[in-house]
This record gives sequence, structure tokens and C-alpha cells, in this order.
Amino acid sequence: MTLPAYYNEIDPYLCDWLRSLITAGLIPAGDVDDRDIRFVSADDLRGYGQCHFFAGVGGFAYACRLAGWPDDEEIWTGGFPCQPFSVAGRQRAQADDRHLWPELHRLIACARPAAFLGENVTGLVALALDGVLSDLEGEGYASRAVVVPACAVNAPHRRDRVWIAARRLADRGGERRQQDACRASGDETANARRAAPNDHQLAGGSEGGMADRDGERRGEARRLCGRAAQRPAGGGEGGMEHAARERRREGQSRPAVRQRGHAAVAGAGSVGDANNEGSQRRIEHWQRTGECAAWATSQTLAGRRIPESGIRLLAHGIPARIPRLRAAGNAIVPQVAAEILRALRR
Repeated sequence: MTLPAYYNEIDPYLCDWLRSLITAGLIPAGDVDDRDIRFVSADDLRGYGQCHFFAGVGGFAYACRLAGWPDDEEIWTGGFPCQPFSVAGRQRAQADDRHLWPELHRLIACARPAAFLGENVTGLVALALDGVLSDLEGEGYASRAVVVPACAVNAPHRRDRVWIAARRLADRGGERRQQDACRASGDETANARRAAPNDHQLAGGSEGGMADRDGERRGEARRLCGRAAQRPAGGGEGGMEHAARERRREGQSRPAVRQRGHAAVAGAGSVGDANNEGSQRRIEHWQRTGECAAWATSQTLAGRRIPESGIRLLAHGIPARIPRLRAAGNAIVPQVAAEILRALRR
């Protein structure tokens, strides 16, 4: 008997989206739980194979399908909220009440899934990655982090993201007692979180959770994820401010750059129209071959390729445009996750 999947998502619009994907057979069949993760206990997750937290539009579940991961083979995923670490916000990290990694860590510590794959913006590297890796290793997981952009699978945009992969090691002394203690204290913990849902512990803040006492993990995280992930927002190489400086140096204005880009795609369909035939052909070509024609017509600016977009800046006449855009903006690129899942399963 195939085990059902579990999807945890608090946004009602996205919950309906997930149910539609399940009905269409695009992601594994299972249950959609619309509760806040703070109210979920490890006991609620018994009997499930895949568990996807902050499930969004089901990107991780679809990635499992792309990677050939069996529907009933145990894996947990979670693209926990990025707002505490994103350069678009204040980057308050653990001080932000949307920092929900401690809640996911709590469930992992009690249920101890066989494998875990997480995702976040690269701002996590400098602000909280050490704590996340230490938490996982403190629970007996071998874990690694790496930054992989969307363009690594030939998507027509960069979209750097840090991916955290973990595998449970063999049980060590005391871990079973820890699981029993989690189950025994489950009711008390849930009650305490209902009383103060925003009172989180800092990820990796306790001495007992630090698996790497010599600081080697911090150095490794920096080496794996690269200096680009830790530069000040927008000011480093490849950032918007850097690109603007390069344009000024070269004496090139933004309209000039855009004019060259439009000339390069002459005859390839009307740029900026998501519904035109040329744009649709490019999308289908990428889905079929993994190669994006937009790169072939792109211009280079500040050492980075700028592909021509096939999406209007103002999309008129699309139902539920705002929630769709929000959902897409928070979603992962499944093809990237699929590559990591294939490596994790070997």
C-alpha cells in the first residue's frame, strides 16, 4: 500500500492549488494541512511517506516526481520562510517572528525522517546557515549546503538559492530516548506554543546543538556557498548597483541596452508578450530539452547574461493575478531540486 503524502501550507489559495495538483495527478496523493506549523506535532505526521512543509505550489513534490523518488519513500522538504534573510527585507534573522526553522527543526528532532531537503535565499548563508547545519548534525544527520542558481538547469534567470541536503545516520545511543521524550512532552509543547506562538529559540543557539566545535562547519559553509552569497545587498559584483556602475563606465544607458536586446530577437516573436507564439515555443523548448533559447539572444552586462523576458510587466486580464504572482515568487525551480534529490538518493 502506497503511503500518502503530507502537505503543510497556511495560505488558503495555495492549499486549493495543491489539492488541484493532487487531483490532476501531478504530485503525490495525500492530505493538505492548512494549520500553522507551530500547531503541528510529530504524532500528526505518522503514516506519511513524503512530508512537504511550506508546500506552496507543490514544487518539491513535483521535483520528487522528476527525480524518480518513489511516492512512499520517506523524505521531508521545507522551503522555510525567507523574509528574515532576504535582502528585500530588514534581514532580522532570528529576531524576526517569521523565522520558522526552529519549528521545522522541532519536528525533525522528534520524527527523525530518513532524508531532508531545504531551500532558502542566499541571505541565509551569512545570517543563519551555521545554526541550521548544526541543528541537523546535532540530531544525527550528515548535512551539506550548496548554492545552485536556476540558470544551472538552463532556466532563463539566475535565482540563486541555498539548498540544504541531509541524510539520517545510524541511530546512536540516547536518540531513541530523545524521541520518547519528544512524544511524551508533545502535548505540553503544543500548549506552550499556542500560548506564545512567536517565542522561538534561536537556531543552533544551545551548546548541545553544536556538532562542530572547531568552527570547521562555518568555514565550509562559506566555501560551499561562495562570497557572492555574503556580499552587501545590491552592492557586490552582479548586484544592481554594480551593474549601474558598469553601465556608467561603459557610457551605456539603460535604453541603449534594451534597444540592443530587442534587435537581437527580431523575428523571434513579440518580446514581452507571455501569450505570443514565439514565447510559448521558447517555454516548450526548455521543458522538452532543458535548453533555453533566451540565453542565445541575451546580452552581457557586468559579466552576467540578461535574457529577454517573455512576460509582460503589466499582465492584464489574468484571473487572480496577484496571488499567482506571489505564489510564483515564493516557489522553487523544481528542476534544480530534482538534481539534488537524485544525488541525495544515490
